[in-house]
Amino acid sequence: MNLRMPLATALLMAAVGTASAADAPPTLEALSKAFEAADHKQVVLLAAEVPPESPDAAKAQYLAGESLLVLGEPAKAEACFRAVLAARPKAVPAQVGLGAALSQLGQHEEALKVLEAAVAQEPKDIAASRTLAVALLAAGKIEEGTKRLEAAFKAAPKDPVTARALAEARLRADDLGGAKQVGEALLKALPKHPMGDFLVALALDRDGKDKEAIEAYEQALAKDETFLDAHKNLAILCHVNSNTYQDEERVKKAFAHYERYFALGGADARLKQMYDTMKSYFAQAPSAPAR
Repeated sequence: MNLRMPLATALLMAAVGTASAADAPPTLEALSKAFEAADHKQVVLLAAEVPPESPDAAKAQYLAGESLLVLGEPAKAEACFRAVLAARPKAVPAQVGLGAALSQLGQHEEALKVLEAAVAQEPKDIAASRTLAVALLAAGKIEEGTKRLEAAFKAAPKDPVTARALAEARLRADDLGGAKQVGEALLKALPKHPMGDFLVALALDRDGKDKEAIEAYEQALAKDETFLDAHKNLAILCHVNSNTYQDEERVKKAFAHYERYFALGGADARLKQMYDTMKSYFAQAPSAPAR
């Protein structure tokens, strides 16, 4: 699931330009539909088919960059956003995407420079402000980053991505109650959106309340089955807390969510290692749980 998608799409329409459905070439139309459907692997594949000389190349590269961030491939996302900015240097959504990619790659100084420029260009842009705040936290500037996140969430209390960033900041500060409150506030404001359930689940998960956390993650997935991180967290939780594979129900859930995560294009190397370890164990065991 592309959690930045709703705001990013709106910004893209304003800053990069959007072709009407009637005018869009088939490849771009298919790419846009895949992006809206959170089929991120397909977005990347289709974007690669758009030639660099095409007038749609910047749009395709931007969407590919967003999808690659979701899929956990920031180096490839960086290249996409740089391609957009080479053609449209003032495209704030691409600046924000580039800053996010650089931050994830640990290039904190450059990330902050890019994001500060984006915020200076568009001071009221919530995505830019939020991403700068997250980058500040990643760079170890905790107080400044947290203050910016609090302000961003106050300005956009119905923005799921900002809510997540704030909840995760509170979790890093061991404020489990504060993180859960953010999730509950978002759930009240957007009851049909999966993020509120997910954030409540994160807090419960960290608090060791496995059963309640599993239920909350599953509630998030009931609202959006493509939510990559919900599948990821459920796989880890059920795997690690399966009583050394004695809890058959949790083992089944772990397998199911590992498989769905990778089918959706998830690329977390640590998760792949855990999954392979689990598969290896049951390949050598006398009997494996039904899946």
